[in-house]
Amino acid sequence: MAYAPRNRVWSVAAPTTACVTLAEMQAQLRGLDGSESALIDSYILAAQGMVEKRIQRLLTRRAATLRLPGLPVGNCPGELPGGAVGSVTSMTADGAAVTGTTFLGDSPALLFPAVNWPVVTGEGYPVTIVYQVGFATAPADLKAAVMLLAADLFEHRANSEPGPLAEVPLSAQALMEAWRIRPI
Repeated sequence: MAYAPRNRVWSVAAPTTACVTLAEMQAQLRGLDGSESALIDSYILAAQGMVEKRIQRLLTRRAATLRLPGLPVGNCPGELPGGAVGSVTSMTADGAAVTGTTFLGDSPALLFPAVNWPVVTGEGYPVTIVYQVGFATAPADLKAAVMLLAADLFEHRANSEPGPLAEVPLSAQALMEAWRIRPI
């Protein structure tokens, strides 16, 4: 069983590119003239954030930092949230570098030590892991969910619309459900 502390601090860099291009989104919205490109780009990023929060995976690869109060005992794996890990950039415990780690899987990824984890004595969050995480290329169904949500945001720009309030559109929910990471 992997070590998944409940008191961790996880921060992720903002996406530098969206998983859906402006051209793809304009095609979804049926050929707009480009006068609202900035608005559409903002809706794409908002929709991407909504999908990432729901499925607990990043749709584009970017840097993440995980700060922990300690490490597992012995050689038990620790969990790296965010989906598919591309690489572990650095890891420190009590200010000293930890090397020789390997990772496996993505739901969440598991981080294994070369031998045993060092014993952590510092207070607060003395363990820091910096890594690259997220899909190298987002799956088609998740891109479709982003486009559906962005189109919904574009079509319903007002804060309140007549009629009943709805949650995430059912089609987008169905596309995301298989990718969702659920806590143990």
